[in-house]
Amino acid sequence: MLKLAIGGILCFISAYLGIIGKSYYDKRYRYLSDFNDFLLLLIDGISYAKDRLPEITKKYIASSKGEFSRNLNNYIVVIESTQEKEKISKCFDSKYLKKIDKAYLSEFFTALGKFDYDTQLSRLNLCKAEMEKTLIKAEKDCKSTGNLLSKLGLLLGIAIMIILA
Repeated sequence: MLKLAIGGILCFISAYLGIIGKSYYDKRYRYLSDFNDFLLLLIDGISYAKDRLPEITKKYIASSKGEFSRNLNNYIVVIESTQEKEKISKCFDSKYLKKIDKAYLSEFFTALGKFDYDTQLSRLNLCKAEMEKTLIKAEKDCKSTGNLLSKLGLLLGIAIMIILA
């Protein structure tokens, strides 16, 4: 009976770790998807509506929720108070992003608003094209690796139960 109880606990722990792994990939995809939505809103706001960056950002924050919105809100606070590059990079230091994603976001938001109109739009369109590739890869990772981790955790837990029983 004790072996069965220990096996059940280990099975539960293993399945839970698999679900946490899947959750990481889901949240990473969601974060990058939110950034892509913001980027599209930014391109539309700058090119068609001729809005200013703070208004576009505040409009996005008002209409969305999630970690990216919280980080964007922190970015606005930092931008309004100071323009230090180190503080901007800390705004987008999410545990769900890879180092390359963090560096990319930091560079993007540090350079945002520092160019003339035409240069800024061309940089935003270039960023949009690159983000589409990153988003496709993140979605693929979410579907393949995330699902694999959850299933592997459950199977490992069942294997532990069988071995202990």
